[in-house]
Amino acid sequence: MRWSWVLVCLLLAGCGPALDIASLPETPERPERIEGIWEGAIALGELRIVIHVQHADGELSARVDVPDQGARLPADDARFDGERLALRVDAIGAAYSGTLDGSGSRLQGEWHQGVGIDLDLVKVEKPSVRVRAQTPKPPFPYRAEEVRLPGGAVDVTLAGTLTVPAGRGYPAVVLVSGSGPQDRDETVMGHQPFRVLADHLSRNGVAVLRYDDRGVGESTGEREQAVTADFAADAAAAVAYLRGRGDMDAARVGVIGHSEGGVVVARLAARDRGLSCGVMLAGPAVPGADVQQAQLREVLGAMWFVPDSTVEKVADLNAALYPAARGPGTWEQRRAEGRAIYREEFERFNFVERALLRLQPEGTALVNVVVSPWFAHFLDYDPGVDLAAARVPILALYGELDLQVPAHQSVPALEAIARDTGRFDVRVLPGLNHLFQTAETGAPDEYPRIEETMAPAALSAIADWVVHNC
Repeated sequence: MRWSWVLVCLLLAGCGPALDIASLPETPERPERIEGIWEGAIALGELRIVIHVQHADGELSARVDVPDQGARLPADDARFDGERLALRVDAIGAAYSGTLDGSGSRLQGEWHQGVGIDLDLVKVEKPSVRVRAQTPKPPFPYRAEEVRLPGGAVDVTLAGTLTVPAGRGYPAVVLVSGSGPQDRDETVMGHQPFRVLADHLSRNGVAVLRYDDRGVGESTGEREQAVTADFAADAAAAVAYLRGRGDMDAARVGVIGHSEGGVVVARLAARDRGLSCGVMLAGPAVPGADVQQAQLREVLGAMWFVPDSTVEKVADLNAALYPAARGPGTWEQRRAEGRAIYREEFERFNFVERALLRLQPEGTALVNVVVSPWFAHFLDYDPGVDLAAARVPILALYGELDLQVPAHQSVPALEAIARDTGRFDVRVLPGLNHLFQTAETGAPDEYPRIEETMAPAALSAIADWVVHNC
């Protein structure tokens, strides 16, 4: 869901924060004042930030949660001098610095991710829970069952929720999330699209299995080295699990995937002859490199303060890094090559552009992502090849305002394949964004401000098609 949008954010964030964490003592002073859970919200995007601080054996540790994005990130360094807390999270080039007020219950400070943003944190007993208008509420006209099943590798066990309608003979589907660590509800910015979709489908007579990604929530397994093919193996295992249950019709099991999950649909549709149907929700139909280039241009181009010439430079910078992602050698070797390329490309940006985009000379965060195994696989995999080989009916839905997987890029490719196979139903839903919310611009910064989790038109289109085609 968020693959290249994440890269855009990393690029805008730069290499890391300008905080002098080292000026604070390594051994915390009066740590009892800072232990606990601290919560606040970044006004830009209304993102909740929750920081868990612990003290043991003379050392301070912290974890930063972004519940609206389903992210849990350990701090690489956390220090406290009795008044001021400072921590950094290298994975996203971010840091926080805050000072306790007189009551000792509020931290007044800033979140740093290239640019400083005011972020005050309040001590709480437990993190808040955001409930959107469409979040399903009981009583439910279907049965919900917590399940565990083998994943696509020996060390992977998937934990999920299966919702089962009354009666028999109903179709069943597996929900596959977009990129990045996703829980079973595909939680993002206070929304739970998969929870809403599963509820709607099961109310309309469809059994639905949704699960935490490997290495997320209650699912086990290592995700650091995993690529799309590995996530497809997990989805295939989930499909096999449903077929093997005595209460499911093994001939009516399909898969629904969002964004990168749509790519998983393409892989399974070409490889699993027992699959009954597939639904691609904002699923790319062209190679990853093309998707990333289009996404960079669309998302950055929607920012009024970024000139077109600068957008092209950013796209060129990313393209220049592709050889490092594709290259041989160890991760460290590819990283070194990527950093050398980045430093050379960095010189093409003038002073104003560097300040505007908060570009740093090293570009560590961006380079680390680009040379990851996942990104290397993403760059060159062409879902169109698998879609041409698919032998099951596929519904492909796109939002007219989607800037992350633009309809104008993937729809022509799918329509060309559909002319040869006749197995695709391709639709562009007006006024909807990448999350299939009713939107104004489609820009990612709208996602948390929109109360709607998924437009009724999208929910109805999916449910009607699945009931009649799976």
